[in-house]
This record gives sequence, C-alpha cells and structure tokens, in this order.
Amino acid sequence: MESQEKDFFDSLEGEFEARLKMVTRTTRTSKSDGRELTVSNPLAIIEARFSYKVLDRLLSPNFVAIERSVDGEKRYVMYEVVAVNPTHYQLPGIDSSMPTLLRKEYLDTINESWGKSQETWIDLAAVPTSYCAKLENGSFEFARASYAPLPGAKAWLLSKPAVEKFLCVGGGVEIGSMVGFDIPFTVDMDSMIRYHMGAFGFTGAGKSNLTSGLLRTALARDPQLAAVVFDIAGEYAVNLLDLIKGGAKVYTTEIIDSAQEFVSSQAIPETLEATLGRDRIERELTTLYKAGVERLSLQDTGGIDLAWIQSLLQGTVDSGRTGGTSAKIGLTRLTMSFYERRGYRPSTRLTDLDDGAKGELSVLLKDINQSVNERAGLRADLDLIVKMLEATEALPSGPTRVTPEVLAEQLVRGTAPRLNILYMPDPHNARSVATRLIRRLLFLKKKVGNKQRLLVLLDEAQEYIPDEPTDRDFTRESNLAVEQLLRQGRKYRLHCWMATQRVARLNVNALQQLHSYFVSTLPRMYDRMVIADAFALPYEVLEKSAELGTGEWLFVSFKAAKQRNVPVFLKTENNEKSVADSLKS
Repeated sequence: MESQEKDFFDSLEGEFEARLKMVTRTTRTSKSDGRELTVSNPLAIIEARFSYKVLDRLLSPNFVAIERSVDGEKRYVMYEVVAVNPTHYQLPGIDSSMPTLLRKEYLDTINESWGKSQETWIDLAAVPTSYCAKLENGSFEFARASYAPLPGAKAWLLSKPAVEKFLCVGGGVEIGSMVGFDIPFTVDMDSMIRYHMGAFGFTGAGKSNLTSGLLRTALARDPQLAAVVFDIAGEYAVNLLDLIKGGAKVYTTEIIDSAQEFVSSQAIPETLEATLGRDRIERELTTLYKAGVERLSLQDTGGIDLAWIQSLLQGTVDSGRTGGTSAKIGLTRLTMSFYERRGYRPSTRLTDLDDGAKGELSVLLKDINQSVNERAGLRADLDLIVKMLEATEALPSGPTRVTPEVLAEQLVRGTAPRLNILYMPDPHNARSVATRLIRRLLFLKKKVGNKQRLLVLLDEAQEYIPDEPTDRDFTRESNLAVEQLLRQGRKYRLHCWMATQRVARLNVNALQQLHSYFVSTLPRMYDRMVIADAFALPYEVLEKSAELGTGEWLFVSFKAAKQRNVPVFLKTENNEKSVADSLKS
C-alpha cells in the first residue's frame, strides 16, 4: 500500500482485514392509519477478520471504502457502516430444537473461540453514499459516482483525516462534533438558511435546544439576518433569554395580566434550572416582562381591501343596473393603475396604500359615483369608502398597534429587532398569525425589495402544515402559506426552519422542500419510513437514530454539507450552556 493510502485508511495496527461478501437489497413496508409506505435500498455485507479492537471500533459510526477497478484505474467506492454482527460458523446450526446440553456445549465452544479461531469473523452491513474516491497527485479526491463493487473486493476503514476531508466544509461553520471521530463538523451555514431546514425528534430529544443553538449561530454569523420564531410551547424566551436581553422582542396573542403569569407560562428546562437556579431564571423573565412583552393584535386594522371594491364594481356590472358602464371602466382602471402599474394585489388593504394611491383611488370612486343613481346601494358604499380614504390621509401619526401585517412591514424595512419571538399557545391563533405574516412578507418582498434576509422558525410544525388540512381549524390556509414560503421564499431572501415530533402528520409536499435536516430518536417505524421516503435515505441509517442520546443527531443535507445526502452522526452544542454562561457573566 502506498504512503498516501496508509494515511487515508486506518488498519487499526494491521488488525482490520475485510472483503466484500455480497450486495443485497432490503425492502421494508410500514402501515399507519390506513396508509402504507415501502422503501427499498441496496445493502453491502462486508466480512472482516474478528478482533476485539476492530469490533469495538466498528460499534461507532464508520465509513469504509471498497476497491473497484474503473478503466484500469483503482477507485474506492464509499459506504457507511450501519450494523455490526460478530459471527461464528457454528451459529447457524443452533436452534431451539437441539437438546439443552448440546446447545450449551455449542455456545461454550463459540464463546471460547472469539479472537482465537479462524472460524469467527465480523459481518458489516453498509449502505452506499453514492461517492467514490480516487488518488490524484498524491491526494484523494471525491466525486459522485455509482459504481457497483464486486464480491471479494478489499474493503478499507477510513481514517479520521480522511473522514474530515470527505465530509467537512473547508472554512465552514462548526455545528457539532462527529460521533465516533471527535472531529469538529463544519457546514455552509448560509446554505442551511437559504435552502430551509427541519429538525425531527421525539419529545425530549432536544429540538428546541438544537434550533435555538443553530439560530444563535446564524444570527452571530450574518448581521443582515433577522428571525421570527413561532413558539407554541413557550420554550424560546428561556432558550434565547440572553439574546432577548440584548434587544430582541417578545410578542404574544394572549392577555397576560402579570409578570408571574408570564413566568408560569414559560417552559424552564430542568437542566438549566439546576445550573442557574429557578429564582434567577424567574427574575430574568420578570425583568423581560416588565421591559415590554408586547401584545400582537389579531384585529385586522386594514379593514377593506381592493378585492372588496372590485367585488362591488363587478356586482354592478353583472346586475345591469345604472352605472354598469362606469363600473366596468372603473374595474379596468383599478386593474391597470393599482395591480399592473403600482404592483398592488386584491388582498392589499386600503390603509396599506401610499398617499398617492389613496388619492387616485378616491378620485376613481368619485368618478364612478357620478354615473350611479343617488339611491343605489353602490353609491352609498363608495361614498363611505371615499370618506375613509380621506379620513385616513388626515389622521395624525401616533402609536400603531402591532399586527402581523405591521410586523411584516417592520421586518422587511429593517426597523424590527433582529430576533422576534411570537409566543402563541393557542394553535388557531398561531396559524392565523403565520398565514397573515408569511403572505404579507412575500407581498412586501416582491414590492419593496429583498435586501433584508429573514428566517421564519416554526416550532411544532405539525400545527401549521398537517397532511390533512381543513377549513374548520384554519390549517388549510396555513398549509398554503407555508408551502408558498418554502417554494418561493428563497428568491426573496425569505427562509424557513421547522421542528416537529410528528413527522408522519406533516404535509409531504412541504417536507420535501427542506434541503437540510436533523433526525433524533423517532420510536415509530412509520415516522422513520416517512423520512426515508421523503429524502431518499436508506432506512437502515434511520434505525441507528434509536441509539442516539440527548444532543445527538443524524444530520443530512443536499446543500449545506460538503457531500450531498451523506448521513453524519453529530453531537451538537448545548444551547443551555450559552444561556447560562451569558447570564453568569
């Protein structure tokens, strides 16, 4: 073996010797609530000589390279180890029908053979990464390729430096360390923001801790980034308490009458409480409340929109009443002047029009009224609208109630704080606010410009994009708004992260728009199957997520990682430590 190959591979002091036994295909099917999913993927079985050192090393995440000749040149097809099975040749012969004494004798023989007999080995199950390596100019280079390895080919264990070169983005942002290698794992944080991200894990996996830590990193890295966090469970005011003290804003749709009521509504992690003490955290939350937890108004201050005026005019045209011709001309002027020339939409509220547009609309409505009978209902309606427009122009400036639309305006124009937490324990209110805010953000981004980068974080994402939306609970509207954000937002520097424990209940169309995702323990097989199907990920990798501890995640990305769609097991930074360190200083 050449010196470069020795650096690239880890022979474990000569104890790792392995060859490809075969490549098979696994197929799994799972059902839930009348739905069925089937996933299938290739699986390589590699046979390695048994040693305790090799076995202990393989129990951690590992990558192997299988030799393959391509056009007379040596390539190394990259696989990721997903299962390890120590094997003895007598094991298949043992079954429950054997007499007890004979089974005991067999098992004693097997037990005494480990590490001493040629009749023992280790079977490795590994999944393809769709990458191969090639030695060029004294260095290994990686490229996407789908070469089929051949049975009997030698297999090598990748060294720590090789794994780092294979998977870590040079000059990237560290988001954790790779489990089994203790290597800082780096990503392209800009791409993680730009192409949307999801975090999936069961209750207690640490989703809010993870997303808070990543949000903290993103805001520190990009001074042009602002964020809105939709918080149903009341976790983020504590998770980002130190950042809020630095000038962030907390809004709520609830009527909270006292500091104690606000403190009681927030979820304080037991581990952070043990570090700082509950009294200290409650004092900080009390100070936060007194400094200004602002009420987010759900009342639509805009009232009438252009669509309402359009419907009034269209009704006159359709009915054939007096003034129909004037109404028809008015519809044309409305379309040309307000939709095409000024860029407004039918959903634009009259109070959101600029002064010039209000004046032009007032003149338009007065012209129509000249042709309408004085006793007609249309004339009375248009008179009321003209009075409202003229009164709005004359109103003195004063404090403005913050509605989702007002907050959107502040975010787009850069007058809002960089961090805004919307605490909305009522899911119906949360969906309503999310729908209105997202729609308004997209409208303003298209109209005003897209210089300001905005990140929307949806915690408990299943409340906004369930797979079976209805009009009754407003999930149909929130579904459409979030889907629009995920499909179109990137063009306007409007991005989305989401976290949920109920993957099987998510809108799959929205789920597939995420290009980076973190997965922790998901006890239900169907949830794991949904992720495997949505992201073309081998199911065997997701099975290993059941072994993850708190703060450990399976990370996969199509855009933010160095290699596309290669699963990596990470130990991420503890956001609570950042909070505690900041408040102690």
